[in-house]
Amino acid sequence: MKHRGTRRLLIAAIAISAFATCDLHAQETPTTLSVVSYNVQFLPGMASAANKRKEPHYRAERIAEELSRFDIVALQETFHPRFRDIIINGLRKAWDGELNLVVSPEDEGRFNGGCLIATRLPIVESDAMIFEHFSTPEEYGVRADGHAAKGVIYARIARSEDTPGDTVDVFVTHLEARADHLRELQYPEFAAFVRAKSSPTRPALLMGDFNTRGMNEHRADPNSQYTMLTSALAGALDRELIDVWPTLMGDAFGGTSEQDSIETGKRIDYVMLTNAPEKRLIPKSIAINMHQDSKVVALSDHNAVEVELDWSSPD
Repeated sequence: MKHRGTRRLLIAAIAISAFATCDLHAQETPTTLSVVSYNVQFLPGMASAANKRKEPHYRAERIAEELSRFDIVALQETFHPRFRDIIINGLRKAWDGELNLVVSPEDEGRFNGGCLIATRLPIVESDAMIFEHFSTPEEYGVRADGHAAKGVIYARIARSEDTPGDTVDVFVTHLEARADHLRELQYPEFAAFVRAKSSPTRPALLMGDFNTRGMNEHRADPNSQYTMLTSALAGALDRELIDVWPTLMGDAFGGTSEQDSIETGKRIDYVMLTNAPEKRLIPKSIAINMHQDSKVVALSDHNAVEVELDWSSPD
């Protein structure tokens, strides 16, 4: 149902730019870009008892350790502030203090929306929005998405401090999990925000837990939610939208909801991109990482989607 009433964001400055003496001048302008999207399941408050994976302090430290090799880290379900801070501080330490950050805003009476973008690269602009449509506690009880201010976060990230005009638009979201019909109302909200913040002169990355099934049969179905989602985003961008997994892996299954095999479960976590005529990101490889762990089975109840890209110009 639609949330009515005026919102008051409790965090006015969406971009928490923790520029801890970020000195990229001594580095060469990168020719590659590595990104990861991962739903890490740190539920807030009393709901934390429902985390499928236990040992949250250990998981947070290990997640930071595992993800520190990426240039851009996109997380979902970092609802719990204590464990979110452990991840952030772990990345900051691994990156020698070079951390720039965007987190979901809070909305009065609700938890933080759970999304996070962390990067060593400069963030030159950021913003966020909160979905107007979501499952409410009144209708869906304790498992309703409406307990948190879920939406989309945005960062325009520069290739280096020496090339502030050479940037990529990064969008991270976590779409409705409880009510399928409400997710369909979030697609145009997501698309409108992408349209407002993106530019045809910049490539864009769209990442997160879309809770939208993208297996072969869904991609082939003109009436599937996958088709609704990708049509809305492609229309907003007015450019080709590339779903990196099938682009590089064809009909391979690519499940992200089970941690014993990527051949089972559902493909609901994504890295998508679109390019500009003169500034492009060329996907070179993609992997689904189950992050299995002997102490907690796996570091989350989702798998991470990991992508390597080349910064490129037209041939």
